[in-house]
Amino acid sequence: MLKITAITQQLHHPERYSVFVNDSFAFGLPMEDITYFKLKEGEEITQSKYDFIKNELIYVKAQDTALYYIGYKMRTEKEVRVKLLEKGFTEDIIERVINFLIEYHYVDDEKYCESYIKQRLRCNPKGSYVLKMELKQRGIKDSIICRVIEQSNIDEFSDAVKLLEKKCFYLEEIDEKEKKRLISFLQRRGYSYDIIKESFEYVVKNKCKGEL
Repeated sequence: MLKITAITQQLHHPERYSVFVNDSFAFGLPMEDITYFKLKEGEEITQSKYDFIKNELIYVKAQDTALYYIGYKMRTEKEVRVKLLEKGFTEDIIERVINFLIEYHYVDDEKYCESYIKQRLRCNPKGSYVLKMELKQRGIKDSIICRVIEQSNIDEFSDAVKLLEKKCFYLEEIDEKEKKRLISFLQRRGYSYDIIKESFEYVVKNKCKGEL
């Protein structure tokens, strides 16, 4: 027997109500759906109605929420999961939605990585280390990140040189203090010591010599 043991207003989403069946959370619904399905505390709910709400109505709402969320910006699998959790959907429903999104390529962490790296290198170059950390924070697996970065053929030396060239334009001279500042600047962007040393020597020798 399935019995509705409680219907409570959600704290973070006051427009929705949590429905408990046999003392366990079953699903969250707006009041209009609760009224439409005639759900009341202390009354039984048929298995067919419970299954329809859980497996059809709630799933479609979660799917629509996810599609809207990714409709205006590419998202990672983790970002979609977090958004659906924030909206009060249960883990089993979220898993179904994620499987649907992956199957039809609405969510593709590998393509996300490719797009993210291209944009970063075009607009705001950073070293592989920082790119890995940023992508990892978005919940992407290490294996995917490493594979995409390797395939991207990132030219860290050229990127570091371009960044330093911009800095050199404004410098009157490079002393030890300024050198340390520039080194720290490149380190924060994820470039290794060897790349920094090589690019710095190149810029000083070939680009800044006549300007400084």
